[in-house]
Amino acid sequence: MRLALLLGGAALIALGSSGPASAQAGIRPECRSMGNPRACTCALNNGGQIRQDPGRSSGRQRWTWAKPGTAAHMAYMNCVNGSG
Repeated sequence: MRLALLLGGAALIALGSSGPASAQAGIRPECRSMGNPRACTCALNNGGQIRQDPGRSSGRQRWTWAKPGTAAHMAYMNCVNGSG
């Protein structure tokens, strides 16, 4: 009985520790520091880009999506809505 509890606990710990790593697996490296890394990744995968933002101090960057009304923008929207 103790062995079963011990193995079950170890399995739960392994599952819990693998969750955040797998959630970050699809995030592009340049989007990891952005406020919404999943939306940034969707934007870059569908015609968006990262630009320097002159309105922000310290040369911070922001991401933009494709022009609304284009197929790339629709793909971006579908990606964001599908990613949760």
